[in-house]
Amino acid sequence: MRICDVNSLYSAAGGGIRVYHNRKLDYFSEHPRHTAALVIPGKDDSLTFRGSARIYSLRSIPLFKSGYRMIVDSGGLNSVFLDYRPDIIEIGSPYLLPALTIRAMGASRVPTVGFYHSDFPDSYVGPFAGKIFPQVIAERLQQIARNHVSRYYSRMTAVFAASECMLEKLYDAGARRLFHTPLGVDTERFSPSAFSSRFRREVGASDGSILVLYLARLHWEKGLDLLMKAYPLFRDPGRIKLVIGGRGPHENLVKDFIKEYPEVNRLPYLRGRDAVAEAIASADIFLTLGQYETFGLAALEAIASGTVPLLPDAEASGEIAASLGLLPPFEPGNPFSLAGSVSRAAGISGSETSEYLRKYAVARHSWMDVFRKMEGFYERIKEACEENDVERLIPQDRWWK
Repeated sequence: MRICDVNSLYSAAGGGIRVYHNRKLDYFSEHPRHTAALVIPGKDDSLTFRGSARIYSLRSIPLFKSGYRMIVDSGGLNSVFLDYRPDIIEIGSPYLLPALTIRAMGASRVPTVGFYHSDFPDSYVGPFAGKIFPQVIAERLQQIARNHVSRYYSRMTAVFAASECMLEKLYDAGARRLFHTPLGVDTERFSPSAFSSRFRREVGASDGSILVLYLARLHWEKGLDLLMKAYPLFRDPGRIKLVIGGRGPHENLVKDFIKEYPEVNRLPYLRGRDAVAEAIASADIFLTLGQYETFGLAALEAIASGTVPLLPDAEASGEIAASLGLLPPFEPGNPFSLAGSVSRAAGISGSETSEYLRKYAVARHSWMDVFRKMEGFYERIKEACEENDVERLIPQDRWWK
């Protein structure tokens, strides 16, 4: 089977989505029962290889200074499909790509799978519109976005989602051929063994201090504003060391914040996943503050590293916190609740907790198991299409509950 992923959300500056696709290409290169290709936006058209897997880059438009680009033309997609001739197409971004992919496929009856990586009506459209428009207009724009999800995802052959809360939203949007596809973590790279005393010294975390790490895009979506409100509430320079890493549009806000609180350390850009793994494993507490996660891969990387994650009681992050059973999640948007969670996490951080977290990640979230499961789903979907019986892919009503 030839599997082709198409995703405008892939970026060299990206996080979980980039990790998912790179690990997937590695898996199919190492286990060549099926072949894999990935179509991503780029500055120019090109074809490269990752092992035996193909990466098609299509000329695309940049999205301001975000580091992301967007595919806006179906012609390049059509050329890729003619060259690769996929047996199944996975559509990974929800904006223009579903319509462009359908147009590029023409009369082809190749099955399509939508992977709901981005819950854009609730995570982008709703919050953004609410900041600049009256409530009635903001709600209307959010409903238009939900109608877009309903229109395209309900018509796909099947839909993947990494968390139960996303399955619930997709079901409400009219999608029925739903598959639960939690993501994995590289437990060799993200491990307590990546701990570095040198890293702690460089960021100013003295012996016996609690290193609290924020490593995410510098944006309100990732809870940066919440951290800035909460920090004065848990600030204790002699005991707690806050370290902020990542890049994003709110860089100037971070600079002003550090001028006010000079004990806070600003990490330089971490190049490579090994550097990220070292930073996470060397921290005592990892802040995952975003309210709109569809899975929470960064939190899982912290868990695999034996570092206590702080998670909001929202979307997929709340699911991870409940499954982990270590700390109750904090109230979304509440700086007092976050500050209290930092204090509780500082009290349980240690070798026993680290061992518990590590076992949780290894037992539940192997990338090998993730892609073996997904491989089986692809085979079921393709077989149902060949036998003209896609309705058998519909499971029992809200089966994930």
